[in-house]
Amino acid sequence: MIDGILLVDKEAEMSSYDVIRKLKKLLPKKQKIGHAGTLDPFATGLLVILLGRGTKLMSRFLLFEKEYIVKAEFGYETDTQDREGKVVKKIEPKKISRRSIKKEIKKNFSGRIDQVPPAFSAKNINGTRAYILAREDKEVKLPSKKVEIYKFKILKYKWPFVEFKIKCSSGTYVRTLVKDLAESLGSLATAVELRRTRIGSFDVKASIPVEDFGVYISEAVVPMDKLDIFFKNER
Repeated sequence: MIDGILLVDKEAEMSSYDVIRKLKKLLPKKQKIGHAGTLDPFATGLLVILLGRGTKLMSRFLLFEKEYIVKAEFGYETDTQDREGKVVKKIEPKKISRRSIKKEIKKNFSGRIDQVPPAFSAKNINGTRAYILAREDKEVKLPSKKVEIYKFKILKYKWPFVEFKIKCSSGTYVRTLVKDLAESLGSLATAVELRRTRIGSFDVKASIPVEDFGVYISEAVVPMDKLDIFFKNER
């Protein structure tokens, strides 16, 4: 039995469970395995795999801040709030200046804010996942929740595309931040690229791609006795 964590750089068009399924084929038969925070299939980046006794650390990972780089395209909105969804609204995107976006972020998208999770999410509604109801075109009403935005800055601006770096509390939906920011600016936008770069002190730079599982998996696992340093000074 392997105990510890494995940092994986998930590729696009692969679900978090697809990653676990691939790992199961390479690990001992009764190996305990889980992950510390789902990534949407279209998203790439850091996925923390928990192994053996490492699965008991899940609640600790849920407290860590997350860091993302997201690319938004202004002018339309999809039902899933990302590029995978069906376009439900479309406009000719009137150019919004970099300065105006920065001003709006500072005013309404910094610190503790209210966020309504997207209908296409894994939120539980009377025992059913919200995305299942949404796929069946059933009405999905989710209550707002408090999330914390520690950093929300523009990295690249090439209208109608804007790339942001976001540091936020666990449970924040970055694609919803993109949608809500655009709406507050009188426009529409969709997340077309999303990459998770960090969870607490764990960085995607230290991860391995799925294609390298067979070669590096044993040496890439961070054992339990090496994890203490990562858990210091976390939010």
